[in-house]
Amino acid sequence: MSSVWTKARKNTPEIDCGLCGFTTCGAFARAIVVGSAEIPTCPILSLDQYASEREELESLSREVRNKERPAPERPEGGVLLSKPCMDSPDLLMAEMRIFNGVIPGKPMKYGVLDPGILCWFLDCVSSRYQEMRCSKELAYAWGDMEEIKVHILRDGRVRMRRARGADHALDSFRIIERTVMGAIICNCCGRDLLTVLTGLVDSIEEHHTVLRAGSTVPLNEKMVDWTPRKKTYDLKQVSQMIDLVDELYSELMSRLDFLISGRYETDHVSDVRSKICQIISFLNDPEMQGNETIFLRGLSIAFFIDNAMLGLDSLYRLLQDGLVDETIITRLLETCKNLPLQKIDWKSLSASEMLSLAHAARVERAVKLYSLWRK
Repeated sequence: MSSVWTKARKNTPEIDCGLCGFTTCGAFARAIVVGSAEIPTCPILSLDQYASEREELESLSREVRNKERPAPERPEGGVLLSKPCMDSPDLLMAEMRIFNGVIPGKPMKYGVLDPGILCWFLDCVSSRYQEMRCSKELAYAWGDMEEIKVHILRDGRVRMRRARGADHALDSFRIIERTVMGAIICNCCGRDLLTVLTGLVDSIEEHHTVLRAGSTVPLNEKMVDWTPRKKTYDLKQVSQMIDLVDELYSELMSRLDFLISGRYETDHVSDVRSKICQIISFLNDPEMQGNETIFLRGLSIAFFIDNAMLGLDSLYRLLQDGLVDETIITRLLETCKNLPLQKIDWKSLSASEMLSLAHAARVERAVKLYSLWRK
């Protein structure tokens, strides 16, 4: 069954434009559930076409206000249990836990993993899995990782069956944790780790709890604001990661210019996701241990560049459907290139113009993040 978190997210626009002040609709939905945000702060939800979603969110916000519960134990190395399989004593079953940074016993407001980002990243390791499935609605992933049967739950538990031994199970868990690390939710602000690493949100408490996250992946808090110019590096993989981010941004700007000039094509050749998956593959390289924070920083920029490209695709569809004038989109995108978008009274806009502004905001955010990354 869908959780209250899933129900809330499904009743948002799910475009991650950031106009509400939350970088993703998932973070906005979590804030609604715990009562730290109001529905009218999302301008898209004010549109008539979202009337039923507003009604459902209002119902959820009235019914649920306090979802806090004590944070579970932090097992050493993430291992909760390990024992032989009943049908094959020579094989092992195990349960691991991805630590989200909340001290055991302290109040925990949210789940551990953002389902949308979890499913998004698991696609990058599909070559290691057979018949992997991931449901944003169920906040649950399952499949085969080589010989191991794997189940990943939103509360951070990773269940395994038929591992060849303790080392095999732990090595597989390390790969999973590094792959989905960016989906861990910060308990102090409800944002995912990728958002926290961009610096787009201040900590509500003394510091972001998610920066203590990881059962096998130690984050380096001194590196959370790392940029290519702030620290020297001698690993070729770091240089390759920077090149990948640069290539992604170059493609974004190229697409932006194509849309402005009227030469945009939705089947424009792109290997955006493969580049992002390459960054994730660096995280899984044993030689990169100790540098995970650097690669997660690059991944965070890449993640929002990808979102901006989806925004351009959405703007193109609005144009193709004749729902908005070309001059409006051109003006918005020209402004995005120079930063920032002018403050617009969104209440005076038509529905299609409001959606255009939202999609342009996705592009503006990526431009801002990249400029800070390369500053």
